[in-house]
Amino acid sequence: MRKTLTPKQEKFVRNLFEGMSQREAYINAGYSSKSSPAILDIRACEAAKASKVLVRLEELRKKAEDKSVASVLERKQVLTEIIRARHTDFMTCSADGVWFHDIGPEKLNLAALKQIQTTTMPFGDKESPDKVLLTKVELNDPIRAIAELNKMGGDYAPEKHELSGKDGGPIEIDHRAALIGRINNIVARSREKQIPERTDG
Repeated sequence: MRKTLTPKQEKFVRNLFEGMSQREAYINAGYSSKSSPAILDIRACEAAKASKVLVRLEELRKKAEDKSVASVLERKQVLTEIIRARHTDFMTCSADGVWFHDIGPEKLNLAALKQIQTTTMPFGDKESPDKVLLTKVELNDPIRAIAELNKMGGDYAPEKHELSGKDGGPIEIDHRAALIGRINNIVARSREKQIPERTDG
């Protein structure tokens, strides 16, 4: 188990993690800055090599990596949004009974949205000043999302792979030829290991 760092050591590690040079991290952590730059560099380098400092620095790096990568739970939640989404999730009915697309950050199952296209067209004839906005919404494939979720949950039986011989028939093995081949390999290896006879010239 890692020993607890002093407050200065913790500050030093965090400074290094944030990208400061060893000398900057050392001075900023509260260590004396009265020595020459060469001495400060030596002391900062020694502080950075301390085992508990290295362990703590690795911990901080792993935490940063963990936060940047979606957890299994997050991935399952996104797939579930895709599975549960319906086109009506992104539509609203007006007071006069007209349905229109309504997509905003407060909507559920937003991960399901694959594509949104809007087109402005004249309302009536081409010369009409009135325009109508047409919106096309495409959702991600829920069947693929279900398949991915099943794989993550281990819900499928292991896949079986069968091998077949010529024309789809059974594989034929010539056991006699295979046995002779193995014997020949053993003999060849034993000959390679033999020490050549000594000849006196």
